Amino acid sequence: MRLLASTDFALRILLKLGEDPARQLSTEELSAGIGVPRNHVQKIVQYLATAGLVRTQRGARGGVTLARPASEIRIGAVVRRLEAGQALVECFRADGGACCFSPTCRLAGTLGDAREAFMAVLDRTSLAACLTPLQHFVDDGPL
Repeated sequence: MRLLASTDFALRILLKLGEDPARQLSTEELSAGIGVPRNHVQKIVQYLATAGLVRTQRGARGGVTLARPASEIRIGAVVRRLEAGQALVECFRADGGACCFSPTCRLAGTLGDAREAFMAVLDRTSLAACLTPLQHFVDDGPL
């Protein structure tokens, strides 16, 4: 599976914020810290704030922080939200796509199973579990 660039950037932002959850980071600091242009970071931060994953505060002392502990943020939920509407293959599109093998293709079922297995692993994984061991976190959820 390949994730959208915006999903990759969002995960990087969450990881960066998870490194020091008490510290507010500006979009400029996030941009420099994850190697993504600031305008992309700003758009993704807005989306993450709307999703309830980060808090933003304007002003000179403002910045971005995680909205809840890293142990409560499941990677699968983040990916599902950001990848909503993205078809893995043509026949998975909402309109059925234009696959020449439909409806007799059996590959679609296998690909669907693989996608679900991929998401199941992400569902079991918290943001806290993805942080480096040097960072202090508590992950009370199963991996």
